[in-house]
Amino acid sequence: MNALQYLADKAGNDEYLSLLLYELEVDYSHYIVNDLNHIKLITSLKLGHLLRFADILCRSMNSEHRNLSLKIISLLLEFQDYKKDDYVKLICINTLVKLGNFPSLECIPNKDAFFDIDEIGVDYDIKCAMQESPLGDPFTDGQYSIFEDLKSHNHFSFSGSTSFGKSFVLEAFTKYLVDTYNDNINIAFVVPTKALIHQLSNRLKKIIDNSQYKIISTPQIPKILLKKEYKYIFIFTPERLISYLTNPLNSTIDYIFVDEAHKLLSSKDLRTPILYHALVLAKRKSINIYFASPNVPNADVFLQMINNSSSEARCVNESTVTQNRFFIDTIKDKSYMLSDYGNDIFLGKFNFGSDKNENLKIILDTISSDSQSIIYCNTIYQTIYTALHVSKLYADIKNEQINELVSLIDEKIHEAYYLKTCLKKGIAYHFGSIPEEIKNKVEELYSKGIIRFLFCTSTLLEGVNFPVKNIFILSEKIGNRNMEKIDFWNLAGRAGRLKKELSGNIFCVNLYNKDGYWNNEKKVAILRDKNIDPITPLIMTKSNQNLYKNISNYFQDFSYTRKNMSANEEKTIELYGNILVYHELISGESILKYNYINAEDNGVHHLRKLKKEIIVPSDIVASNIDINIKSQNMILKDDSNYMPENTDYEGCLRLLNILYEKYNWDKTESKGKTALVKSKEQLQYYAVLMSAWIATKPLKVILQACMNHFWHNGRPLKIELLDFDGKRKIVDFDIKNPLHINTVINNIVKDIENKIKYKIKNYVSNYMDLYSYKNQKKVPDWEAYLEYGTKDPIIIELQNWGFSRTVASLLKKEFAEFLKKDCFGELNINEAGLKKALANSRYKEEYLEVSMLYGW
Repeated sequence: MNALQYLADKAGNDEYLSLLLYELEVDYSHYIVNDLNHIKLITSLKLGHLLRFADILCRSMNSEHRNLSLKIISLLLEFQDYKKDDYVKLICINTLVKLGNFPSLECIPNKDAFFDIDEIGVDYDIKCAMQESPLGDPFTDGQYSIFEDLKSHNHFSFSGSTSFGKSFVLEAFTKYLVDTYNDNINIAFVVPTKALIHQLSNRLKKIIDNSQYKIISTPQIPKILLKKEYKYIFIFTPERLISYLTNPLNSTIDYIFVDEAHKLLSSKDLRTPILYHALVLAKRKSINIYFASPNVPNADVFLQMINNSSSEARCVNESTVTQNRFFIDTIKDKSYMLSDYGNDIFLGKFNFGSDKNENLKIILDTISSDSQSIIYCNTIYQTIYTALHVSKLYADIKNEQINELVSLIDEKIHEAYYLKTCLKKGIAYHFGSIPEEIKNKVEELYSKGIIRFLFCTSTLLEGVNFPVKNIFILSEKIGNRNMEKIDFWNLAGRAGRLKKELSGNIFCVNLYNKDGYWNNEKKVAILRDKNIDPITPLIMTKSNQNLYKNISNYFQDFSYTRKNMSANEEKTIELYGNILVYHELISGESILKYNYINAEDNGVHHLRKLKKEIIVPSDIVASNIDINIKSQNMILKDDSNYMPENTDYEGCLRLLNILYEKYNWDKTESKGKTALVKSKEQLQYYAVLMSAWIATKPLKVILQACMNHFWHNGRPLKIELLDFDGKRKIVDFDIKNPLHINTVINNIVKDIENKIKYKIKNYVSNYMDLYSYKNQKKVPDWEAYLEYGTKDPIIIELQNWGFSRTVASLLKKEFAEFLKKDCFGELNINEAGLKKALANSRYKEEYLEVSMLYGW
């Protein structure tokens, strides 16, 4: 051990340091609530001691020591008195350089003047030169070490804090691969949801300046690109990756990056087995697979799941920002800061009243008067309800971009859409079933600082990049289930904006005095303990809720081990069962198959029996892993199969009825809160939605058509309304009731994405595959119609280019002269002509999307 490490070890365990930090935290607790009269500021002697501690600890090899040095300077820099002090700035800059935390240097005013000091300037120049990333900006120390690991391994898994910059490392590695391998490889990013595709696509377009590479987010590559032998960077959801990998005509993928890989560890998310299946398919094709995850202490588990060496993994515990933690109880008017170095530090009274929305406004005005904040809510209804009622307590703001978005909502969605009311106050909400075009604009205005308060659901947990100074967490749940520790810290870890400040604030708030909303102070334990235990995926745990026993029951059509099993639990069993059957059909090996055979005495017998019985080709099984294999078998044996030709309402209803009967939807798709069909009458609604969607109708027209369906000429149909806790009540639809209108809009947008473009499309795709396989007959491409929302081949091809359905439809309708097919029937776009025409048109938003795609 060298002398510096010895000093750092001593400093890290020094009780005097804890006392000094506690004094700083006490001052900060007053500062955060604007109680400036009680801020004492530590003496210059103690300040000097603190800075000396920071200077020693930042030189340590121990990540805890390095994080401690960051904590010291992050607290100091919250106070203007310290921030103006040249000596404080000197030590803070030196500390950040030693830590390699270069982005945070932007937080220190007039920093450049200190680079003339040899120790700082030389260290900075050496590190910047050595740790320069392919993107130009230097890596932090932790990022650089991971980047070097990625370069030297064919498979790798790493984990870091939420603020570590995992995406930056993966994008830098992508740039490195593109530049190194001379346009000779294809790369795929796998993201958990479609919500992340837009963000990642825009970032990659700015990063990859190689004209030989195209960024594609659909499994179907535009025909014109295939002729010119481009290379690709794909951005896929797991479902789209499966679709791509199961098509033997597609180009080889060389590298796969799995961002937000912790989704593989969830036992409650139906996307987990889908992602597992996709990665096993990729492994069988010898693709190099890399995993990035937040806050997972055992990053090697992802490699184990696909039978790769678990030694090619690393967890980085260093942080680039720190977090301060608070609990606010509006019922008891009792609030405190959770200290890392002493007892809880109680804040003064807020003087809360009986109105919960007024109370939330008091908190926001006190703590976030000059900064942006995110307010987490666990359900869509709570998100809208809270945002709407709080926004009514604020005055309108004057902002042209807000006004433009409000007008866009009137034009594209509905005049009664609640988001308008919030936006006029500089407030917004964000969740999955907001129309994509509107959601993208909300994200843009928030990133510009125009939207001040953003109320959101667990979209933040999906990886949407919204770092912020303050996060207020109003519930300890996601939906109606308790938040797991990894989810909590993935959410809370968004507090603190790299480059803007060194720390963020996390507030758990008991606003409602209800179970699941922090009314039990013991639940604050999740905020006290940042340590996350190693997580083992369901297929690798011994106490796996009888997974393998129930898979055997599924194979034999026996009852499951629990009568009260949820629809999601049943579906998880069936998904893993289908994956097992596929592995048996191709005589493949996997950790799933190995563990199943070891756990079930008759496992080998069950698999061999099914292999003899299944007549469905293995490639069809692989691409439709979420559909009951025995149902597929029955369809292949049935000679009465029929595929409708027309896509009008009657044709859509006919197809839906076929699927309902052939796949036994009354049994397989009727359970749970998100059931596809709760009654057969629901097919009529889907037929209205499908026919309008396939006819390329704009979203506003589709919304109105569906509302007319529910209104039923004054004889209203029943709709479900959700209350605060997500409980359902059935009411007659009122076409003039704003709550009913907003509920139906949210449901329709969600149904287009989750039901039409996913569940129903998957069944249609499977039925088409089976029908074509048996009859050797070409059928209408219903799958494409549902995926793209049109039958028009030009609009489909434009979406494959990367245009949204809205813009693709506009280009075909208003700018067709710039879209020409060549003698081979392949689409060519007159880019120069289109740019000029669009720039001179009234379609401002559409021009921005096209310019982003082309890099104008």
